[in-house]
Amino acid sequence: MALKAVIMAGGKGTRLRPITYSIPKPLVPIAGKPCIDYSINSYYNAGVKNVIITTGYKFESLIMGVLEFKNEDQNILFSVEKEPAGTAGSVKLVREFVDDTVIIGSGDTLVDFDISDMLRFHKEKKSKLTIGLTTVDDPSQFGIVELKNDLVVRFLEKPSKDETFSNLINAGVYIMEPEVIDHIPSGIQYDFAKQLFPKLLKESEKIYGYVGSGTWLDTGRPNDMIRANQIMTEKYGTEMNSENTKGKVIIKSRRIGTGNSDTVIEGPTYIGENVSIGKNAVIKRSAIYDGVTIGDDVEITDSILMDSSRVKDKTNIDRSVIMRQTTIGENCEIHESVLSPRLNLQSNSRVYQVSLSSEIIQEENQ
Repeated sequence: MALKAVIMAGGKGTRLRPITYSIPKPLVPIAGKPCIDYSINSYYNAGVKNVIITTGYKFESLIMGVLEFKNEDQNILFSVEKEPAGTAGSVKLVREFVDDTVIIGSGDTLVDFDISDMLRFHKEKKSKLTIGLTTVDDPSQFGIVELKNDLVVRFLEKPSKDETFSNLINAGVYIMEPEVIDHIPSGIQYDFAKQLFPKLLKESEKIYGYVGSGTWLDTGRPNDMIRANQIMTEKYGTEMNSENTKGKVIIKSRRIGTGNSDTVIEGPTYIGENVSIGKNAVIKRSAIYDGVTIGDDVEITDSILMDSSRVKDKTNIDRSVIMRQTTIGENCEIHESVLSPRLNLQSNSRVYQVSLSSEIIQEENQ
């Protein structure tokens, strides 16, 4: 018998569209790594070397992405669902592989918890089910929890303002004993938070709550994705205080272009490999991924530029996500928008608060 982890990674990531039309949500990049990699490493650091990943949507891409980043001595088994099984249902499908304490988490939520301490808590309490909890400022989009003496006494999914009784939310990380999985019915969609946990409470089963130490962030929307890149760069970056570079940065390019003597970089900023940056460019609190080319007099603020995208001279990008292999012409303005892969945005375009997914956007002389 060996401690295992199950990572649920089968969702379609509808709130992140059009980003998730081309990549599964667990593979969205955060400070140079796929989102799911932070969960995998959290479990690995806790001594978990056997991981089962449940998947469905774009499973081929997910499998390839995970295998590229996985730890060499970590064993990963993939369970591909023909039909969506729900969070609990997906774990039920792999019940025969779970013979001891199991850690269960989501692959599309940024989780960088101290899992070792959560395991310690679980064992000290002699718990059959422990739920990882965290606090948020606005709990209206999550499942809130009432906790007394480390025991969960009440759940409520997505409360209204009047219904809110706590800012402590279900972080989607669970430690459970195999017999808890036996409470999940077979052959139907079934959810942990909406169905299994309330059912167990009604049956007077003890559910312990552990308030996690570490980073947790829902990456369900483009703005969340931008924020996640900033948080993890701030957490793992190197502090800089030179004339042109200030704040926490992760810079993987050995040489950033040829005209970068006047380039200004303000952290937290991530810059990947083989990035070329022109003269007088300003990059603030952004993530610039591998093979990106940035022209002269470009300003990028609170944004993400994915692999092999290109930004020509005198363009301003603010609070936006530019997906891979997209080219943006000269003198463009892009604000609070998402541009899909392989899009060609003509010079002098103005894009505000939209998602563009057509192959060619006609020139706008504004």
